[in-house]
Amino acid sequence: MKKNALLTCVTLVIFNVAFGQSKEKIKGSKNVITQNYSIDDFNRIAVDEKFKIDLIEGSQAAVFIEADDNLHDVIKFNVVDSTLYFDTTHRITTSKKINIKVTYTKALKHIETIEDGEISSLTSIDLDELLLVHSGTSRAFLNIKTPKFKLINSDRAKIKLNVTTKLASLELNDNSRIEALFQVDSMQVDLYQRSDAKIEGNVNYLNIRADNSSNFVGKNFTSTTCEVITDLNCDVYIQVLENLTIEASGNSEVYIYDNPKIALNKFVDSAKLHKKELK
Repeated sequence: MKKNALLTCVTLVIFNVAFGQSKEKIKGSKNVITQNYSIDDFNRIAVDEKFKIDLIEGSQAAVFIEADDNLHDVIKFNVVDSTLYFDTTHRITTSKKINIKVTYTKALKHIETIEDGEISSLTSIDLDELLLVHSGTSRAFLNIKTPKFKLINSDRAKIKLNVTTKLASLELNDNSRIEALFQVDSMQVDLYQRSDAKIEGNVNYLNIRADNSSNFVGKNFTSTTCEVITDLNCDVYIQVLENLTIEASGNSEVYIYDNPKIALNKFVDSAKLHKKELK
């Protein structure tokens, strides 16, 4: 029974991949027109393939498309189980213009980019809470204001953010990258598998866990209190004003800016501390 289920899953995957690769090619007509479509409200948007989506807040969910006239029927979108998806019926090889804007409402809670998808915000995204999930080689360029913020970043996704929040959680994996400006009360950062975070701004309480050749560059990210746990060849750059607690092992190196009170709870193997001056 298990073998049959596994065979069915493998067959579906192969079929989906083959179907995606077998899409007919289409060229844009170079005659650009615009259309606006009202859609059902959604709390999640998922952007994949090579779509580039701009987000705009509004009172009614909608999709605005500016594109070659023969491509409007090729670009498909639908709201299923409160998630807005995009797809194409053909593989678009050339176009004069493809400009897609999505109007979202306060119902939005989850933004996801997959594969080569890209999403950006033309204005600040002001929501009660927000989860960002990025994977593949996707991109995101967002301005965000929310009391509760969470980011999950994996593969080779690259993200640039400007975030104002009370509570933030960042999880980076698999060579993923983030550059961000944060104004935040409390932040948890988990870095794994050669991921990199470059953060600027201000935070009251900062907790960093770095493992497996990951890097955290926060010399311009001013924290009042900071806790660092690092292992396996990680580099962590931090600016701390008052209290710093460190657990360092492996070949990790911690670079300390400013003059906090330091507590070394664990300091083993070839771990190193460096005292640095801001320039």
